[in-house]
Amino acid sequence: MTVLRRSTLDRGQATVEFALVLPLFALLIVTLADVSVIMRDQMLADVLARNSARRASTARTRDEIRLLVTETLSESGRRDADWSVDIDESAVTVRVEIEPHTSLFASTTKWLSGRRVIAGIATFATEYEITDE
Repeated sequence: MTVLRRSTLDRGQATVEFALVLPLFALLIVTLADVSVIMRDQMLADVLARNSARRASTARTRDEIRLLVTETLSESGRRDADWSVDIDESAVTVRVEIEPHTSLFASTTKWLSGRRVIAGIATFATEYEITDE
């Protein structure tokens, strides 16, 4: 009867394979987390723009539009939101930009390509004629 024995050369093979795969697996997990945070922030920017434009479409003056947009964004809790409003005769367009909250890894990669923001844009028809008063 022959007994099969493992070679003594294979003893550390699993450890070496684990050491090679672990950094790739960790990078995959961090990347997945960053992508999900960026997607969440994109949806937030879209919702903020849509809610701001919806509320602003009920205003009668340009100052009231700016006030409603400011209130909507302050209620969201995001203090880093930059916004702009474009008002024409029949519609109001709100653009909201926020900086994504990502991991340290993704934040350091921004240095290579400049400032990154996520933008949401929404347009609603105005209910009343907008005046400058």
